[in-house]
Amino acid sequence: MSIITIRKDSGNLDGCLACILFSAAVEYTQAATQYQETSARTNRRKERYPEAMYVVAIYGIGADKEHLANALSSALGRTLLEARSRLNAPGSGPFVVGIFSEKERAAGLAVQLRNGGFNAVVLGEDEIMRDAGRKSVRRFDLGEGDLQAEPADGGSRTVAYSGIDLILRGTSISSNTTTEATKQRSFSLGRAVLTSGLSMTKTTKTVREVTQQEREGFFILYAGDDRPLEFRENGLLYDSLGPARKPSRAANFAFLVSELRRRCRAARYDERLLTRAGQAALLGPSLNPEEHLAVATALLAKVLRGK
Repeated sequence: MSIITIRKDSGNLDGCLACILFSAAVEYTQAATQYQETSARTNRRKERYPEAMYVVAIYGIGADKEHLANALSSALGRTLLEARSRLNAPGSGPFVVGIFSEKERAAGLAVQLRNGGFNAVVLGEDEIMRDAGRKSVRRFDLGEGDLQAEPADGGSRTVAYSGIDLILRGTSISSNTTTEATKQRSFSLGRAVLTSGLSMTKTTKTVREVTQQEREGFFILYAGDDRPLEFRENGLLYDSLGPARKPSRAANFAFLVSELRRRCRAARYDERLLTRAGQAALLGPSLNPEEHLAVATALLAKVLRGK
């Protein structure tokens, strides 16, 4: 075993100790930073919203939004800057401005907002669940005067084109997060000094989260009081299109949307949920589009249909 002898008068003692202490400090800082980042991610994953959710939104916002900022700030109990930021979202709404677990608090905020000059609506958990319980279509047939739809769970529905009042188009975004660990060897001056050169490197393990997103187009048909029908790009069979069938799912899906818009002349068409930016503008900073798309579709349908 080799022994390092450092003479007191060599002049190297302070330098060596400084190098060792510096190396140790760097390693400690890296470990502390990694711990803080991991803790922050864990805390974000632990965030939950109440099972009984009542969402308050404003809509019908005019072009001159500046004069409404004071009223929104007062109603929400937020700063004027926060109120302006929410109002500056593109479009006229609906914009989510409040989330509560108690119906009474949501209703109270809606009253304050209406008194402040806003159009306000409260969306309850039952409405969100009812909208999310729509039938997912597997097969379809475009008839002369009506649409034949076969849900994935069986049965069939016939919907007259004239009875369809809303076509709501969007993109479903799902995220899959995996943990990836990598090891890297690097030179360590402190280790080299302590081991007399026997070990001159250290191994650093880095753990990071890798998130991959999958996107799928969809549209929802609303007709009167019937349960909505959902058409998902990757879940449909397009054989009924016959000679009009296209070489790709995306092309077939786009053709189907175009045909329904042409045939459902009385239906309102909205595609603001096609992008994540559009979804985020509606839901606001408190609701994640990947997790709360059902809130966005239910709220938009309620406002556009006036129900």
